[in-house]
Amino acid sequence: MIQNYDIKVKTVHDYNEFVGAEDTHPHVSVIHYDELSPIRHSRTLWAVYGVFLLDDTSEQLGYGSGRYDYHAGSIVCVSPSQIGGMANDGSTFQRRGWALLFSPELFHGTAYEKELIRLEFFRYHINKAFAITTQERQYCETLLQMLRSELTESGHRELITKIIELILAYCSSFFDRQHFITNGVKGSHIVSRLEHLLDDYYATDEQYSNGLPTVRFCADNLCVTPNYLGDLIRQETGDSANHFIGHYIIRQAKDLLMSGKSVTETAYALGFDFPSHLSRLFNRIEGVTPSAYIKTPKMGK
Repeated sequence: MIQNYDIKVKTVHDYNEFVGAEDTHPHVSVIHYDELSPIRHSRTLWAVYGVFLLDDTSEQLGYGSGRYDYHAGSIVCVSPSQIGGMANDGSTFQRRGWALLFSPELFHGTAYEKELIRLEFFRYHINKAFAITTQERQYCETLLQMLRSELTESGHRELITKIIELILAYCSSFFDRQHFITNGVKGSHIVSRLEHLLDDYYATDEQYSNGLPTVRFCADNLCVTPNYLGDLIRQETGDSANHFIGHYIIRQAKDLLMSGKSVTETAYALGFDFPSHLSRLFNRIEGVTPSAYIKTPKMGK
């Protein structure tokens, strides 16, 4: 597969280093772009969540293989495995506004974890920023300032996660207001439909009888041919359907591993025939084995 991104943000540190921001926490970063120097354009592959409160329109954002519609005073959201931004042409620009970035690991083992991965505004088919009022912007900026203070002072995990949950609750409210659409229109987005199909596949334990979800299985259930599904997914994300499903499976694997499951338990819980098959896919996507991932130092309570 041809690499179609300039940088990969695997951790919040990676993005801090790219824009010249200071590290204050291993899993969370709050950035005020107005305090930073101009940054390079980049097409970014995200492995963390991002909420961007943007006050500029100086960058034409790409998203997957399409465009992202945003304007000054709006919110843009990204989640792991998504690609966005503008290809690096060597030029720089002054970003204005705020950014909140946090690792999925921050919510491992919490009651909020499953709700986070189901938030609709983080789905790939959403390609319009949230329009917000001046007062709503002030609410968000106040929360971001509170969060930044908490990160640099006590670093209390519960307070940090609760503030982020409140920010995401505001995002849900903005999304519901702006993207109030019928189920029929939502269903027309093939990527969202595929994500929901995979959610249902594992929620109903089909992996125990059918193994890993395949492109053919997904295509049959979405009433399209496998080749056409592949074309649609590539059009919306720039990636193949097989890779898209693989990234989904690895996200589930990371959740299980962080909940205390062994590599063997995780492999069989996801529908792999052998633990080695999970290890091979995990290493290809994450660059480390599941065993090495488990041993990576995580944030304490």
